[in-house]
Amino acid sequence: MAESNNRMVVSLEDLLAQADALRKEIDALQKLRDEIAESLNAARSAKEAINLIKGQGKDLMLSADRRGFVLLKVTEIPSSKVLVNLGLGYYAEMEPDQASKILEEREEQLNKSLQEITARLNNAVNAYTQIAEILNRAQQQQGE
Repeated sequence: MAESNNRMVVSLEDLLAQADALRKEIDALQKLRDEIAESLNAARSAKEAINLIKGQGKDLMLSADRRGFVLLKVTEIPSSKVLVNLGLGYYAEMEPDQASKILEEREEQLNKSLQEITARLNNAVNAYTQIAEILNRAQQQQGE
């Protein structure tokens, strides 16, 4: 890289390498964003399930899988205690209200992470777009 008259001179190979690195970063951030969004939806679903259990306690339809392909009719669900995943494979038995508070905290953390990842993703996409524009201009100038 050289600098002349307040302009930075970068080789085409360097720009292509930067574009490739940004493309990989964008892909990784998109995947991470999707995973966090899925976790956020799971936490919300868990809170809804707790509220259903507290509200009804009898004859509930629960999904046996994430997509709802199989529903189970469950009767006589004890509503005094639920098991909550604390992370790292640890679960704690607690009252539904405590579980809801833990899930709300998890939701807040996931929302914060989602905002941070989205900001990083936007920055990477903007940088990639700028490099792509420079590469397009360079290609057009070579074609002339």
